[in-house]
Amino acid sequence: MIDSYNLWHGRLGHVSFSYIKKMKDIGLLHNVIIADHDKCEICVESKSNKKSCKSVQRESELLELIHSDLGDLKNNLTRVGKRLYITFIDDSSRYTVVYLLRYKDETFEMFQKYKSEVENQLNKKIMRLRSDSVGEYERKQFNEFCEQYGIIHETTPPYSPESNSVVERKNRILKNIMNVMLISSSALLNLWGRLYSLLVIFKIEYLIRKPA
Repeated sequence: MIDSYNLWHGRLGHVSFSYIKKMKDIGLLHNVIIADHDKCEICVESKSNKKSCKSVQRESELLELIHSDLGDLKNNLTRVGKRLYITFIDDSSRYTVVYLLRYKDETFEMFQKYKSEVENQLNKKIMRLRSDSVGEYERKQFNEFCEQYGIIHETTPPYSPESNSVVERKNRILKNIMNVMLISSSALLNLWGRLYSLLVIFKIEYLIRKPA
C-alpha cells in the first residue's frame, strides 16, 4: 500500500503521472510502482482546462513584470468571511503571493501591501503590472498611484484570460488541487481559503511547474 501510485497521487494533490515519475527519478519517492495506474475519477470530475497561449520570453530581472489575477472558488465564503483571492506572480522568479479578500474593492489595498513588502525585501521597484481587463484595477485612485510610482499597468484583451496565461495557469492548477483535495476528503467547502494559502506557503508550485 505504501508503494501505491494511487496513494501518492492523492497525497500530492492529484498531480499528474509525469510529476510522480519525476519525483521518483530524483529520489524524492522510493519504490513507488508506476507501471500500472488507473484514470482518476476525481481528476476527471474537477479538472477542465482551456488551452493557453504560447509562452513568451520570461523577464530576467526581479519585479520587472508582475502578473495579477482576482478569482473565487464557486463563490463560497471561507470560515472568516473571505470570498475572493488575489494572486501576484513575479515573472522572473515565478515567486507567488496570495491574499484572501472579502470584497473586490480591497484589490488596490492588497496591491499596495504587496508592493511595500517585495520592494522592501528586494530593494527594487515594480516596473509593470499585468492583469486582465475585468475591472478589478480600473479605478482612478489606482491609476493615479501607478502614475505616481512610474508603474505601467498592462491589461489583456477582453474575454481572453489565456493572454494572462502565467497567473491564469497558476490559479487554475492550484484551484484544481484544492478541488480534488476537498472532494476526496469530503471536507467543507469553506476550508478552501486555508487550503489555498497552505498550498502556496508549502511551495506546492514546485510540483506543478513544467520540467525544464
